[in-house]
Amino acid sequence: MNRKARPFHYKLKIVTLLVAAAILAAGCTNVPAAETQNAAAEQNATKQVKIEQVARHSMGDPREQIGEVAAAVKFDMITKAGGEVVERVKQNGDQVKKDDVIARLSSERVDTKLDSAKTQLKLSQEALAASKKSIQVERNALLNQIKDAERAYKEIRMTQDDEAAEKAADAVKLLKQKLSVMDTANSNTTLEAQVANAEATLKDTQIALSDYVIKAPSDGVLTNMSLREGMYLQTGEVVGVVQRTDRVVIQVKLTEQAASLVRGKQELVFYTPDHRDTKLKANINSLDTFANPKTRMYAMELEADNPGGIIKPGGRVHVQLTTEDEENVVAVPSLSIVREGDETFVYVVKGTKAEKRKVQLGRLNGVYQEIISGLSEKEQLVTSGQHQLKDADQVEIIS
Repeated sequence: MNRKARPFHYKLKIVTLLVAAAILAAGCTNVPAAETQNAAAEQNATKQVKIEQVARHSMGDPREQIGEVAAAVKFDMITKAGGEVVERVKQNGDQVKKDDVIARLSSERVDTKLDSAKTQLKLSQEALAASKKSIQVERNALLNQIKDAERAYKEIRMTQDDEAAEKAADAVKLLKQKLSVMDTANSNTTLEAQVANAEATLKDTQIALSDYVIKAPSDGVLTNMSLREGMYLQTGEVVGVVQRTDRVVIQVKLTEQAASLVRGKQELVFYTPDHRDTKLKANINSLDTFANPKTRMYAMELEADNPGGIIKPGGRVHVQLTTEDEENVVAVPSLSIVREGDETFVYVVKGTKAEKRKVQLGRLNGVYQEIISGLSEKEQLVTSGQHQLKDADQVEIIS
């Protein structure tokens, strides 16, 4: 009996298992469908976000670069004669006037020539004076002879001796001719030439002697002078530089990024470390088009007036590459930025939808980060809830 009943129970068990499997299969088929429906509902659900209008924010003080100062006009001091330095009158950094004595060189040989030239001139002048005096004495004597001859002629005429009167008249005429020749002729030509030569020699010697005195070629500041008493200088040697301080040039080395900040500008603001509150302006003389192949830097030269000489050649100044207005840039809270790998995005609200926007980031200052591209001022930026968003999501703005 048991043997006959076993097949029935066995079949019933199999049927039961098949029914259970079918029910389970049906249940498994309905679960994904429900989840998909829920996900779709969530996808279409309105997302709550907070927004902020995109605005400009300061990224800090104007960007600066150090510049080296030099005088716009420089004058080399060049020795005109060689000799030993016997006196140094001025020092490096001294403010000098044109023709101020800087140093003196030994000049014994020229001093001797100067004494000889003075003596020669004195002798020549004395000889000329003596000759002139002698000629004057001779002329005075001739004048007296003429007066005597004229007196004699008058007396003879009164005697009515025509022959004697004629001879007396000839004597007067002859004396006057002699006076005329004396006045016309210059018997001192040779002596006057000697005096002129002696004067020229003396002047040349005085000029040569002045070459042994080193003087400032211009007003300015004395720099680069290495003179020492006792040292010997050669003719034509550069012994120092006088730099004009009324106008200066500023040399600045810029990176490619820094150079891009000043291209197209005509002037920049600068100040000295000792006078930070005194802002001055300098014209841009030049800016390299290409970088130096060795340093990869761009050379920029500025030129500026130097009122009161407050900017010292050889010193440094701070050159502002940007202005305060230029540092006010489009910036967003850094927490509003969404990062996906190497790319950065923000969300903006357009109507009732969120728009995903790729942006290029710049500098960071506090909680704000500069936006170089991808976003405009006054757009509605999502500042909260952006991480739950996808492009074109429906949004609700909450306060």
